[in-house]
Amino acid sequence: MESMRGQLLFPAQAGHRAVHLAAAGVLCVLFWVAVGLAGEQAVSRGPGVLQVTDFLPAGYVVDGSVSYQAAIQKALDVAAQTRRALVFPPMVYRLDDPTGLRVPSGSTLLMHGAVFRLSERIRQDGQAFCAQDVTDVTFLGGEVAGQRHRWPDSVNVAGIRIKGRSARIRVRDMYLHDLSSNGIGLFGPGEHEMIEDVWVENVLIRNCCNKYIDYLEPGMGPVKGSVREDQGGVAFYFVRNFVVRGCSLEDSRSDGTHFYRCHEGRFVDNKVSGSQMGGYFIETCQYVLAANNLIRANGSRGVTIERGSRYCNLVNNVIEGSGREGLWAPESIGLVVTGNIFRHNGRKDHGQLDGEIMINKSRHDPSNTPRAENYRVADNLFITTASQDAVIRVLPKAADIVIENNTFRGDCRKVFVDRQSPDVRSVVVRANDGAELVERAAPR
Repeated sequence: MESMRGQLLFPAQAGHRAVHLAAAGVLCVLFWVAVGLAGEQAVSRGPGVLQVTDFLPAGYVVDGSVSYQAAIQKALDVAAQTRRALVFPPMVYRLDDPTGLRVPSGSTLLMHGAVFRLSERIRQDGQAFCAQDVTDVTFLGGEVAGQRHRWPDSVNVAGIRIKGRSARIRVRDMYLHDLSSNGIGLFGPGEHEMIEDVWVENVLIRNCCNKYIDYLEPGMGPVKGSVREDQGGVAFYFVRNFVVRGCSLEDSRSDGTHFYRCHEGRFVDNKVSGSQMGGYFIETCQYVLAANNLIRANGSRGVTIERGSRYCNLVNNVIEGSGREGLWAPESIGLVVTGNIFRHNGRKDHGQLDGEIMINKSRHDPSNTPRAENYRVADNLFITTASQDAVIRVLPKAADIVIENNTFRGDCRKVFVDRQSPDVRSVVVRANDGAELVERAAPR
């Protein structure tokens, strides 16, 4: 409506704007075609560009057998000070110091074909790239290669870690793997000082995060020496206005994602698979939307939306083969779950956690949200197995829950509602094809 209003009020300006935008779009496409066809060579020289190799010693090697970390840091600093993009030509850049490369504000790193290999000798926490209180930082291309199989479990090394009051962060076309902490971790200071305006696109994160032992195994929980912030191939804490799109998050040793106290986010067109624990995990978030994702074969819950999350949705996703529920949604408010396929979740024999959806109040909730409230679960397809005891469970504490127009297929078709509890109120179950409603009757 805003753009239409502008055209009505200022038709001439709108026409000129359209011409300028079209021209800018053509230039943008031509630029990315050039980068795609010829790497950074297309933009590697000129007044607005620096080459990192200009800062390396004569006779430098390209196989990663020698570390030039101090020289690379100098190149980063000079590029930012002179407002120039920094090109990393294709070669292996060895990183021995776990402090990582400090990325200043205003940095644009062009890294297609570059490999940043962290040393196998690292014995303390760290990362490949770090930034604090930065704005206008862009990472384009490149690979970050960890060596977690050579590091102790207590050593937590991330790919990109950004902290403080930061904004306008872009990460695209990267491959991060074999790290013992996040592939990408953004950690804002708090609710009133959030990191803002973040886009992560076309990124592959594989075999990253701290090691987390399953609830059914001895020594359950994160391994000693790691912290909660090390969980999640993508981990955002206190981030507002973000997009994670077109990414593949594979084989996390803990959770595929962790979004904590984030606002106004979009998690779309991604694949999350093979995590040791959860797939897509949001905690105490507001207005975070998940759509068109493939969430498969994760070891615990496929999706968790919990601890006072408000006005979030889960729309048009495929969620299958999870170790526990496809969706666990305790104590949230205003949740919409629609148009999804839930298939063969609850693979592990773990009591009531073998279903497709669980709605309840968890035992431990730091947000102190009183109940699960105002949920709509509609127009989903459930395909189940004989090992499941119920497809959907509504347990205390829950109120104003609508479950309607869903399709149930497979061996288990039960929707269980605990109406016996005074803490389960106003639950509507109707027009579900193939469903069997099982109610624990309220006392008379």
